[in-house]
Amino acid sequence: MSRFYFDANASAPPHPDAVAAVQRAMLEDWANPTSTHREGQRARFRLEEARREIATTLAVPPGELVFCASATEALHLLIRGLHPALGDCPAAVFPGEHSACLSPLEAWSRAAWLPEVPADCATVVQMAANNETGLLYGMPAVLDAVRIKDCAQAWGKVPVELGDCDAAVFSGHKMGAPRGAALLWMRSGLPWEAIMEGPQERRRRGGTEDLPAILGLLAAVRHLPERLAMNAALAPMRDAFEAETTSWNRDITVIGQGEARLPNTSCLLFRGRNGEALHASLDMAGFAVSTGSACHSGSVKPSHAITSLGYSLDEARSVLRFSWLPGAQSDETEALLAALKRLV
Repeated sequence: MSRFYFDANASAPPHPDAVAAVQRAMLEDWANPTSTHREGQRARFRLEEARREIATTLAVPPGELVFCASATEALHLLIRGLHPALGDCPAAVFPGEHSACLSPLEAWSRAAWLPEVPADCATVVQMAANNETGLLYGMPAVLDAVRIKDCAQAWGKVPVELGDCDAAVFSGHKMGAPRGAALLWMRSGLPWEAIMEGPQERRRRGGTEDLPAILGLLAAVRHLPERLAMNAALAPMRDAFEAETTSWNRDITVIGQGEARLPNTSCLLFRGRNGEALHASLDMAGFAVSTGSACHSGSVKPSHAITSLGYSLDEARSVLRFSWLPGAQSDETEALLAALKRLV
């Protein structure tokens, strides 16, 4: 049976150049970048070369980038490292944020939900794009606060600007890089303390750097302009998909319709239907879709990203997310529509 993949926001296949870069590095650049011998220094050169090139694409100084294993790790390093200096003051956070961000904020004296911003707020965390709804968000203008931008879902799908924030995290495996490579950017001068022992990454993140994954990330970054264009081209197909599905039944609603969204993402609410059951039926029919964040799949708890928009718990249980890969073809969407129409 043919399989059709509509879960790009959970993970995307690595770009062929990223796969080749990983394979080459595992054969040629396997030495420890911290070692002082020739093999180690060659690996160090490759590592710093990748840092400089990626920093150029983000328009930030190379010394402000930290290579991490995941966006989750990057968020924990960042937020936990800011806690000693800022944790006694309130934080303001987007209510639909990922648990990777909400978990380390539990140690704060208070966390308010944006758009509420306490008078003495010292930390603001805002998703650039929500992984479940695809909605895009701007950074609140809060003076005298460290502004953190979660770019994990936006990177590679829409242009990302860093001029309105002081720190940001990026995920590799959602934009054509292998898992095991992510980025933490911190503007110089932040009141941040290291929480992982080790000399690597200028003592900001302990543990030997995964050079093959990092070089795979670099290879994917080199293809970001074409990836952005391919994702932008998906918006008309996404809109046609939504127009067709909502014409079947008034109980089918597009979450975020008419608002700025990722061009590849459609979050549909099927009132009166069980989202998990629809998900399972589509999977059996050959279609990979999602009931929300991949990190929450299998959980009986409805998505807080949906309920934070004012939907009920029952409505949140009736949501499916469809996220197209760059370069997706119209016949794939037509096949999805036919399968979905049979079910609903």
